[in-house]
Amino acid sequence: MKNPEFLELGEPLNIKKVAELIGCSPWTVRQCHLPAGLPHFRAGASGKLIFYRDQVVRWILENQKKGG
Repeated sequence: MKNPEFLELGEPLNIKKVAELIGCSPWTVRQCHLPAGLPHFRAGASGKLIFYRDQVVRWILENQKKGG
């Protein structure tokens, strides 16, 4: 049986795709949302940011509840 945590990640996204999903620019993702706790993974020596769709969606929903 697969670990349920892996099933909860969703598809991997780059910063441009996350910005499109949220409805902002990649700059806003990097400068505002990452420091606010947007879940991400920094891959390899290049430092490329990888996001997982389901984690991002959960983060958005949780932050909407806090703000509302």
